[in-house]
Amino acid sequence: MQRINIFIFVLSACLLFNSCDTPLNEYVPKNDTEKDITALLNTYLDARNNGDIKRLTSTFADNGQYIAGNGARWTKSKIAESDAEWWLQYGKVKLLNPEFNINGNQATVSSTGKWGVAYKTPHIASLVKQEGNWLIVKVKTGN
Repeated sequence: MQRINIFIFVLSACLLFNSCDTPLNEYVPKNDTEKDITALLNTYLDARNNGDIKRLTSTFADNGQYIAGNGARWTKSKIAESDAEWWLQYGKVKLLNPEFNINGNQATVSSTGKWGVAYKTPHIASLVKQEGNWLIVKVKTGN
């Protein structure tokens, strides 16, 4: 009975403080492919969170697109022409609890996007490996 109480206490503490969440920048990749993809997504996050449009654009494939939770669609060329303020207006985002699905030169990383203190939404990144580099084909946030 005491073991059950300890387990419930630890689980409750994790849920209460979100300490069970693993941010992408703290995720330990299981292999070199996950390491490469994690590096790309960390670059994407850093560029997005700092309004670095040129660097953000570089993380997308030529046919890449970003689909925001409000339904706005951004192609790579539209991202390149966008104003940093559009990306910064929603605050800094963290990706939590990444789950990798890798199949050859294609991959999907499902995670939870966390904006600010409490707002969380699904964040799904579809990627492709082109000429030895991973690039984002599509990012979809929201439900």
